[in-house]
Amino acid sequence: MRLRELAATLALGTAVLASGGAKFREPTFRFSREAGRGLQSLWAESVAAQEERVACLSARVRSDTVLVERILTLEPEEADSMSVASDASIERCGPPAWAGTVHTHVAPYANGLPSRRFSAQDRGVMRRWYARWRADGVFCVVYSARNAHCEADGVVGGVRSAPVLVEDGSS
Repeated sequence: MRLRELAATLALGTAVLASGGAKFREPTFRFSREAGRGLQSLWAESVAAQEERVACLSARVRSDTVLVERILTLEPEEADSMSVASDASIERCGPPAWAGTVHTHVAPYANGLPSRRFSAQDRGVMRRWYARWRADGVFCVVYSARNAHCEADGVVGGVRSAPVLVEDGSS
């Protein structure tokens, strides 16, 4: 598989907004060449180890598109039961350098294929990321050599809304 083909296919990956049923145009997700190469390596390493892998991702919003610019693969140490080091990813993958995380799903789920969506455990990690960084985030799950599911908070129709900052009451 050619890298350009992988990046183009990943760019067509499912993009979902948690819009509560509202009819908003979903943002398009695109991946730079550097991010595509990183995702290809992340997937290959995950498949070879038969364990999930996680990386920080850098992204920005341009018009109606969320552009994933690069990733930083994290070492699979201090991993939870799914071999994803959620504490490390939450601490390492925050603003301003990073916009969220990407991880792989390699374990067979329905029909012997990996899950194409975020699990309840994934959503818990995402909530912890928000609580730690108090900012909108971008998250992806890679579930095959050519497919990813991504979500971006604070993006409506591909346009970033005002970031949501949560007051913690400690001031």
